[in-house]
Amino acid sequence: MCGIFGFFSANRKITRDELLFSLHAVRHRGPDNSGVVFFKDSIPLHPPGTSARPDNGSGSRPLLSGGTCVNASSLPDGEWSSLLAHTRLSIIDLSEAANQPMENEDGTVWVVYNGEIYNFNEIRDDLKAKGHVFRSRTDSEVIIHGYEEWGIDVVQRFRGMFAFALFDRRKNKLILVRDRLGVKPLKYYADGRTLIFGSELKSLINLVPAKIDFSALNTYLTIKYIPSPKTILEGVKKLSPAEILEFDLRTGKVKTESYWKPEFYPKSGLSFAEAKLRFEGLLSESVNMRTISDVPIGVYLSGGMDSSAIVAFLKKNGINDINTFTIKFDRPGYDESAYAKTVAERFQTRHHEFQIPELSYDELVNIINSLDEPFGDPSYIPTYFLSRFTSDHVKVILSGDGGDEILGGYKRYFIYARGKILNYLPRAGCSLIKNLPPEINKKSFLGKLQRVNEEMSMGYWEAYLLRFSGLSDSFKRFVMTPERYTSLDRFSPEDIVQGFDDSKNIRDTIERLIWIDMHTYLPDYILTKTDLALMAHSVEGRNPFVDYRLVEFANRLEPKYKFRKGGKYILKKILEEYLPDEVIYRKKMGFSPPIKYWFRANFDLMYEIFSDGSFVSGDIFDLTQLRQAIEKFRTPEINISEQLWLITVLELWRRKYRV
Repeated sequence: MCGIFGFFSANRKITRDELLFSLHAVRHRGPDNSGVVFFKDSIPLHPPGTSARPDNGSGSRPLLSGGTCVNASSLPDGEWSSLLAHTRLSIIDLSEAANQPMENEDGTVWVVYNGEIYNFNEIRDDLKAKGHVFRSRTDSEVIIHGYEEWGIDVVQRFRGMFAFALFDRRKNKLILVRDRLGVKPLKYYADGRTLIFGSELKSLINLVPAKIDFSALNTYLTIKYIPSPKTILEGVKKLSPAEILEFDLRTGKVKTESYWKPEFYPKSGLSFAEAKLRFEGLLSESVNMRTISDVPIGVYLSGGMDSSAIVAFLKKNGINDINTFTIKFDRPGYDESAYAKTVAERFQTRHHEFQIPELSYDELVNIINSLDEPFGDPSYIPTYFLSRFTSDHVKVILSGDGGDEILGGYKRYFIYARGKILNYLPRAGCSLIKNLPPEINKKSFLGKLQRVNEEMSMGYWEAYLLRFSGLSDSFKRFVMTPERYTSLDRFSPEDIVQGFDDSKNIRDTIERLIWIDMHTYLPDYILTKTDLALMAHSVEGRNPFVDYRLVEFANRLEPKYKFRKGGKYILKKILEEYLPDEVIYRKKMGFSPPIKYWFRANFDLMYEIFSDGSFVSGDIFDLTQLRQAIEKFRTPEINISEQLWLITVLELWRRKYRV
């Protein structure tokens, strides 16, 4: 796991101080080594739409002369128009031979790479049989030789998580690639003459026009995150999962294409017994592949099904020395540590249990500084602390992320199924539900039907995506300045999914919702959260449930194999052999902290954040109205803790980066 950065421009140069800033911004992703390769010649780009006249009369642009590679700790003074840079977290092949940037034998192909290709030994053997010679044991070198042999189609052979940049001097092209499910991040800025990329937005922020994209901001305020390809900054994009970007240094043109989509294929035709056996085999294989490492590994163990399954399959695969880690909360409604302890004792792991420290102002700043862009889910708090505790023990962590998304584990997937109840009620009954008094108990049967009726009257996407609700429209109107509120376009969920090709062969409404999640919520919410929290503490995260072969197989399963009895039915039946029923069939709990109680115990902290002297978001929020909202929060019946967290994250992020 590493941090990568690159700068290629026809009309700009990056200074030593700017480069050091960008490298420092991703240093936590790779503290073990850092390197930079400089390419000597300027890049003769032309704006898109103009002709590229040859400089040398040969009809082609001159190649960048091949590079000078130095350790970042000894950067010379100077300015450069083209370079690749890398910060390394050593996991496989700890020797200097695996340092990056890495090149082929004649220096015509260079790569900087972040991630793990779990089947690299198999690909390496194929390449050696074809005559390729390797200088290291690292998977990074497989990318270079694989590209030499098969071109960029080599990515189809990779099974793992990755984001990499490959510079082909022979073709004068820079190629950026991201893994199929979007486990590893990659951001970029391109304006026709310059392309800058990095693992994190913070490595670009001093080199691009740092202006808020208010459309992206509105999305963040509404659903708590910003789906690909947008970021919080105008002009800076996320490379989408399974996307290849090609930057032609001759013309400055950028071309993108997708090499994989999480489609729902025709039915597999397998019986449940056959499907269960196949799924178990694929999951076991996926877990086993993710144990490849030259450093200690561990597991995030919540005591839920997915993380418990990983521990069970590690044990099944003969791995007995297992470190497991969990967070303990003081409040019973939030604490799952007893279940984690049950699983740890069953499989005799070396179990570590941690308590979250007091949430001080300095800790809040540390948490939010670790974010790449505003991210409003309070579950980032315990994830951040668990990652910090974990870093004292291991360098690699396996987690259960993705299990709910591929097997229908969320209650929200059944919104539409619940809504079908209304189709069986007489018209008078629907009218009665619609006209129930607003103060009715929302947890009662009639209250739930009222909510479903409201959702079904919305657009399909809006009803679904607003389940992630951050600030409602009425709350925005209350706390935002009138000018900013009226300038924002109304949030439209269709804008988020309009770039996707509609999935073929979707047989079930819940599968359609899963398909949306695989494009948005999984990469940009779940996997982003874990990656940022772990990498903030230089720990690599691995996710067995998002192995693409496992995902493809799950998509081919009959819906009833997945969605019976509240979802994840096939996994539940598999785990009956390994885990007690109280772990498998218990009520699902989220990983959200008791932020309501934290904030109510720290009103002084909130007033410190939203004080006249330091508040920088006056162009968005009315500070007087925000303070009124905080005062209302003192009333026990009113809980706006998550809304206040959303705004706190944005405010402190803007202070850090002066945007």
